Amino acid sequence: MAHTVVGIDLGAHAVKFSLIEAGFRQSRVRGSFAELVLPGDLPLEERQGEALRRGLEKLPAESTLAFVMPGEQLTIRVLDLPFSDPRKIDQVVGYELEGQIVHQLSDVIYDHQVLRIAGAEGTSVLVVAARIDDIGNLLGELGTFGVDPRAIYAAPLVYETLLVDDGRVDLTPVEGVPEGCRVIVDVGHLRTNVCIVQDHQAIFGRTILRGGAMLTAAIAEAYECDEATAEEIKKSRAAIGAAATTEAVKLDALLREALVPLLREIRQTLASVKARVRAPLQSVLLTGGSAALAGLDDYLAGELELPVSVWDGGAGPATLEGDTMVESDSRFALAHAAAWAGARGTDRINLRKGPFVYKASLSILRQKAVHLGALAAAVVLAVTIDATMALGRLRQEREQLQSQLRTQTRELFGEEMSGQQVSSLLRRTFKDEMAQISKTTAYDLLGEISRKSPSNDDVKLDVFELDIKPKKIILRGTVGSAAAVDALQTKLRTIDCVSNISTGGAVTEVSGGGKNFILTIETKC
Repeated sequence: MAHTVVGIDLGAHAVKFSLIEAGFRQSRVRGSFAELVLPGDLPLEERQGEALRRGLEKLPAESTLAFVMPGEQLTIRVLDLPFSDPRKIDQVVGYELEGQIVHQLSDVIYDHQVLRIAGAEGTSVLVVAARIDDIGNLLGELGTFGVDPRAIYAAPLVYETLLVDDGRVDLTPVEGVPEGCRVIVDVGHLRTNVCIVQDHQAIFGRTILRGGAMLTAAIAEAYECDEATAEEIKKSRAAIGAAATTEAVKLDALLREALVPLLREIRQTLASVKARVRAPLQSVLLTGGSAALAGLDDYLAGELELPVSVWDGGAGPATLEGDTMVESDSRFALAHAAAWAGARGTDRINLRKGPFVYKASLSILRQKAVHLGALAAAVVLAVTIDATMALGRLRQEREQLQSQLRTQTRELFGEEMSGQQVSSLLRRTFKDEMAQISKTTAYDLLGEISRKSPSNDDVKLDVFELDIKPKKIILRGTVGSAAAVDALQTKLRTIDCVSNISTGGAVTEVSGGGKNFILTIETKC
C-alpha cells in the first residue's frame, strides 16, 4: 500500500515541501512546492511557522513527515576506533564522543553510523549529537501544528540520498578524474551546507553560516536600497563572469568579493577532508536557491578546481489536491533528500531517539479499515474455497483407493479387507505365523498328576489310561470307592495348569468292590 512521505525544509526565505509516493516495490516523486516566509516584524520562527501551516494544509491526509535539524545546532564528529565489532562500537561511542563535545553526554541525543572509507585502518564512525533542549523545542513547535515527524535527520548529511543511480543525477565517472568523493554544496539564504559523499555514503558534513543573504546585503549596500530591491536585482540582473555592460562588471566584482568568506570556508572544509580521506575529490554538485545565480557554478569550478554541476531538482511539475506545484529546482535539494531518506527507510542517522523516539500511530489503519477488512474477507474466502476444493479432491481419491483395495484383497485373500486389516497382516512376522509352543510339556503334566495323586496308603488307585493332549487330559482308572474319586479331583485341581475337571459319565462298580471312573481335565498350559 503506497503512502506519501514528505520532506520539509524550514528555510529562512521559504519553507520547502517535497513529496514522494513510497510503495512496496517502487517509489516515485510526486512533486515539490514552497511556501514563502513573509517579511515582517515578527520573529523568524513565527513567520516560518505560518508558512509551515499553509503548506501542511495542502498535504495528503496521513502523510509521513521527515524534518531536518539545522547544522548549527549539531555537533558532527568522525571517531577512529581500533576495532570493528558492532557491539563494542555501540558501547564506546558515547564515551569517545563525550571527550570531544562541550556538553555533558546526558544533555545530548546522539546517533552514529559506521563509515565505509576505502583504505582506512580500524573503523571510522560518524557521530552526530544535538542538545536535548533543541530537539525538544523543535518537536514542541511542530506539535502546535499537530505535526509529529517520523524522523529528524542531520541537515548537512542527508544529501547522500540525492546521489542514487536512478537517472536523476549523472553518476558516471568524470574523464581524467579518479573515482573518489563527491561534494554537495547547498547554498541557502542564511546558511550553506557542505556534504562529502563517498560510495553513496555521507562521510562528513558541515554547515557554514553564510549564504545568499550576504550577496543581497552586499548589493543593498552598494546600491543604497532596501533588501527587497536588492533581492530583485540579484535575481534579475546579477551574474558572475558577465562583462557586457558597466553595471554587469560592477555586479560581477561585487559578487566575487561577497563570495570570498564563503569560498574560504568551503576550501577549509575540503582541505580537512583531503587530509583524512585518501580518495580524491571528484566533483561538486551545486544546490540551493543561490545555485540559480548565473555563473556561480563556473566560478566555483574555477576556484575549487573541480567539475561543478547544478542539481536539476529531480522532478517535473505535479498537481496536489487542486493546487499546482511549482517545478522542482535546486531550491528543494534538502527537502528532496529528507523525503527520499524517509521513503527508503534505510539505516541513517536519525535524532528521534531516547525520550523523543517516534511512536507509530494507528490512525492510518483506522482510515483504511474498510479496505483492509474487505481484503481480509477476500483472503479468507479464497482460502476457504481452496480448502473445500482440496477436501473434495481428497475424498474422491479416498473412494477410488478404497475401491481398489476391496478388489485386490478379494483377489488375493478371497475376501474384502479394510486397510487396517491389511496393515495388520503386513506387520506380522514369520514368528507370528508359527504355532505357539507351550511352555509346559506333557511330561511336566504327567509329573504333576503323579505328585498330586493320593498315595496308595490313602486311596487304592489303579490308572489304566492316561491320554495327555493339548488343553485336554483323559484319565481312566479304578479306585476303591466313589469318595476316592472326589478326593482325586480335589487333589488334581490344585495343579496350576488345570482349569476344570469333569467326570465322563457315572462311576461304575467293578468286581471286588472297586469303582471305574473317567475324568476329563481341561488345561490352560
